[in-house]
Parts: sequence; structure tokens; C-alpha cells
Amino acid sequence: MTDEPSKPTDRPTPVPNLEYAQEKATTADPEVRRQRRRAAIIAAATLALLTLAVVLAARDDETVSAGSRTTASTPRGAAEQEEDAPAESSADEDEDETDPSSGPPYIAVPEFSSEAARDVAFVGDVGQFTTWPSATEYDAMSSMGGAYEVVDFRKAVIRDAESVCDALAGGTHMNDVPDVAEVALTDPIDQAAFIVEAVTFYCSDQMAAATGDVYSEPVPTEQDEDCPTASALKVTAAMEPDPDDRTSATYSAKVRNTSSYDVRVQLQQRWFADRAPGEQFDPVWEPEWESFGDMTEDLFFTVEAGKTFTYEGEQDGVYYWSGTEVRVKPGEFVFFGCGYRPGPDPLA
Repeated sequence: MTDEPSKPTDRPTPVPNLEYAQEKATTADPEVRRQRRRAAIIAAATLALLTLAVVLAARDDETVSAGSRTTASTPRGAAEQEEDAPAESSADEDEDETDPSSGPPYIAVPEFSSEAARDVAFVGDVGQFTTWPSATEYDAMSSMGGAYEVVDFRKAVIRDAESVCDALAGGTHMNDVPDVAEVALTDPIDQAAFIVEAVTFYCSDQMAAATGDVYSEPVPTEQDEDCPTASALKVTAAMEPDPDDRTSATYSAKVRNTSSYDVRVQLQQRWFADRAPGEQFDPVWEPEWESFGDMTEDLFFTVEAGKTFTYEGEQDGVYYWSGTEVRVKPGEFVFFGCGYRPGPDPLA
């Protein structure tokens, strides 16, 4: 043992007990909105997959368009009569032509007040996908997270969305985009959904290319930019020292999600101590924000809208523990599905 003062290398060794309190939101509307958003994404992914199949089958057939549309032959006389016939239109029909709910070729695309609002909504939208890989920038959303954090995930998905747009603008076929843009997802449904959402948010002028010309007229739709901040997460912590051993303590932490959206979040924790027994340790303990909970567990937690996440653990070491604090790590959270109101179901 050296004479130099030191801090203990002990890390918290909690006995975790993770649970959600059975607290429901006061209204079913948030759940309905989440279901609609997810349904819209799945529908868009299905449309994209159908488009991939059509494009692949039609690639070598010059007589079939990318959207598998065909033009029926019209007798010459009938065509001349159609040209001579006066066009019938009404004010209602003119309005319906640019109404996304009227169906192809019109489709709603989000319009934001700023690039920042667009980025926040996009990250929260694609963060809901289920097959993000681990050991990459995406592992903050994986069930086996590693060194990468939410900020890395945010940068990665925005970067890949721009790569998707560049690939389509360069003439890449839809079915080749996942490889060219190096989309990290491996599930075909999630791949297609990511591409459609990337186009929807970042390059709506490529909507025709992404949907095989089915949707060629994007209609900007103003969004409700309602993404919460970290203040929507109410964090509390409590500690109980062991009466027989002041160097041990049990603690609990609660995170109440007061928003209408599920959230993926990383927490931080710091400990306070009165002093250390003996003279071989630094008598002053400097509290610092460090990783929360057991280091062997996932560093990220998902807290559903209107619910409370509860964690219980233990702290051991050489100091006399006097208290603990827990907080949301700055910037390390994503609210799912906020700030984005999808258009009508593409398959409706």
C-alpha cells in the first residue's frame, strides 16, 4: 500500500430490482397517438418493400415503369374526342388534388420551423425501430448497449438519412440503397421504413424514387413541435446506510415520465460521504457524476409515458456514505414519436 491518498476503486454493486409502477396516464390519447405513429411507419415500410419488389422485377423491362404503372392504348378517334371535350372541374376537386388524404400521387411530408426541430423529431421517430445493432454508434438503442451513447445515435441516424438522400439523388435503385447508404439495420422492414422516413424528413423531392413513382407530389404539412425536454423527467433518489456498517448502503431511484411520449434515457449518479475510516485514504470525498447503477447492466432505460421507473441497489466501499443524487445525463435522452404528425396511411 502506498502513502499516496486515493479513492476507493469500488463501484456500486447493486442488487437491482427494476419495475414500473402501475401508474397509467389520465387519458388514452397518448397511447392512441403512439399506435397511429407506429402503424404509419409500418405501412410506409410495407409500401417500400412492395416498391422494392416491383422495381427489381421491372429493372430489365423497359416497357414497365418503376412504379409498375401501365398505360392503356386508346383508339385514335376516342383520343381526339377526349381532346375536344371540355374539361370538367370544380373548386372542391382543385382542393382535393393537393390533399394528401386523396391518395397518390399526393402524400404529406412534415414541415418544421427549424432544422433542429426536424432533427429532434426524426431521431425520436426512427428511435422506435427494434433491430438497432450493438457495439456501434447505435447501441444506445440496443438491448446490449456499450460505450456509445444517445448523442452518438443521434449523429449516426442523421448522417445515414443524408446518405440515403444522396444515394437516391445519385440514381441508386431503391433496393440497393441499404447497401450503398450503409443503413445499419438488418431487418428488411426496418430498412425500408428507415429509408422512407429519411426521404420524408430530409429529401421529399426523392419521394417518387423511393416509392416507384407511386407518390410523386409531396405536400408540406406543418407539425406540432411538442418534443419534451429533460424537465419532463422527474428524478428522485433516496439512500439508507447500513446501521452496522457505514461503508455500505442501500438506495433507490425513481424516474417519473410526465410526458405523453415514451423515452429512452441514460442516468448519472453521484455519492456523498462524510469521511473515510483510518488515515490511509483521502479524508475528503469529492462527489462526481458517474455512471448510474450496476456497470454490468444496460446503461439506458426506457420509461413509458405517464409511468415511473424504479431502481433499487446497494453501494459498498470504504467511505461513510451520507447521501446520493441521480439525474438525467445531459443530452442523453430521446422521446419517441414526438414532434411528428404522420400523414394518411399510404396503403389506405
